[in-house]
Amino acid sequence: MLERLGFGERPDPDLEGLTAVYRAWCRRVPFDNLRKLVALHYDMPDLPGIDPADFFAAWLLTGAGGTCWPSNNALHALLAGLGFDAELHAASMWDLDEDNHGTTLVTVGATRYMVDSSVLSDAPVPLVEGQPAEVAHGGYVVRATPDPGGWLVRFPTAQEGIVVPCRLRHPMDHTATVDAYERSRAVSPFNDDITARVNDRDGVWVVRGRTITRVTAGERTTREAPDVEVDDFLVDEIGYIPQLVAEVRGVLSPDP
Repeated sequence: MLERLGFGERPDPDLEGLTAVYRAWCRRVPFDNLRKLVALHYDMPDLPGIDPADFFAAWLLTGAGGTCWPSNNALHALLAGLGFDAELHAASMWDLDEDNHGTTLVTVGATRYMVDSSVLSDAPVPLVEGQPAEVAHGGYVVRATPDPGGWLVRFPTAQEGIVVPCRLRHPMDHTATVDAYERSRAVSPFNDDITARVNDRDGVWVVRGRTITRVTAGERTTREAPDVEVDDFLVDEIGYIPQLVAEVRGVLSPDP
């Protein structure tokens, strides 16, 4: 597992280790919905990846990650297993006063950090009371602002000019995470078409449906592509096995 993330030895549970583990995650474990799309199509009784063992087995075999609930749960399990003081935390995308997102907070020394498997800020975001924070990676800037209602994190999307506010709310446990993931079966922005996002050294790649977006320092490009080109990109650039991409394409565009 650690070897696949690029580690020759176990990282220490300090800030340097946290930064290294999270950066490796952001660049090697995509935020995506590929396995979920297949599960929804076949109305599987359990959505995939909420068990960290299943999540990591699938990632090692297929390159697939997951949406916020399973991927955050897996990242939390990894960090806790490495000795970090990690806590599952509920949040609200678009600041809607509801628990519609999961993240992980890690305490190192006297400071808490957000390491989010969906936002993929590439470096931990420090949450120091009274001190706004900003983390930038290749033109992708995440900002955190202390607020009486809880920390408010803002991050950009693939659509230029669209910034999502995310309110950190309260700690949660594994059971609540499982329940939230199951509720997403009915309502979620990730139930209908391909979403995939991953970082590299220079910036961010985002795939949404037939749109491929690249964000680097000083440049943002977006292009529409046919399905076959999107599928090739998912395999060649993000690293999914062809069999998974073909299965997803099959459930999205079944033969008549």
